[in-house]
Amino acid sequence: MLSEYFFASREEASAECATRMESALRSSLRQDKSAAIVLSGGSSPADTLGKLSRANLSWDRVTLTLSDERWVAADHDDSNEKMLRETLLQNNAVSAKVLPLFCPDLEATAAPGRLQQKMSELALPFAGVLLGMGADGHFASLFPDFSGLEAALKPDNDNAFVAVKTAASPHERISMTLATILQSREILLLIFGNDKRQVYEDARKPDSALPVAKLLAQSRVPLRVIWAP
Repeated sequence: MLSEYFFASREEASAECATRMESALRSSLRQDKSAAIVLSGGSSPADTLGKLSRANLSWDRVTLTLSDERWVAADHDDSNEKMLRETLLQNNAVSAKVLPLFCPDLEATAAPGRLQQKMSELALPFAGVLLGMGADGHFASLFPDFSGLEAALKPDNDNAFVAVKTAASPHERISMTLATILQSREILLLIFGNDKRQVYEDARKPDSALPVAKLLAQSRVPLRVIWAP
């Protein structure tokens, strides 16, 4: 259920992602009273989210949330929520709701239980999920050195979220598990750069131990890989 879309420019790739996310939301809103999408942090999706903010949708019926978050306040420069609000929660999308992952009254290790309860506020399955991938093969915040990685990558997992510590980040993190991400009608994986293209190709190999290999190998949800140099 994996399909590949390779583009000559990041502008084209971002536009494709925005178009597909808009289509996924439009389809869900035709079927249900509300819809939810899951988005990635980092710099790669910023252009996609800016384009998506201009879509003519019933945004007041849409809830936005994140695949993962650094354990910092929403006004911190490293906050994925801050990026989301500055890129997508603009223009036509200003009326969308946001379900934050950061809980200011909790330590990161105590947050998964709270967030699992909050999942009941979301329309499931998700209309779509937009993910990125790191040069080490991580997606969401499921890093290769995370001690709970094996359990978090199981496609059937009772835990919706995990608290993550990784040498790759100065901050503790919270992340959806693969099982939660798979509660979606469609998943987009946006990748930029030749180095990450090679990581992606390595992850396609049957013996790959890269975290993203588990996402690529699943056959439960349509997965579209979108790449540009």
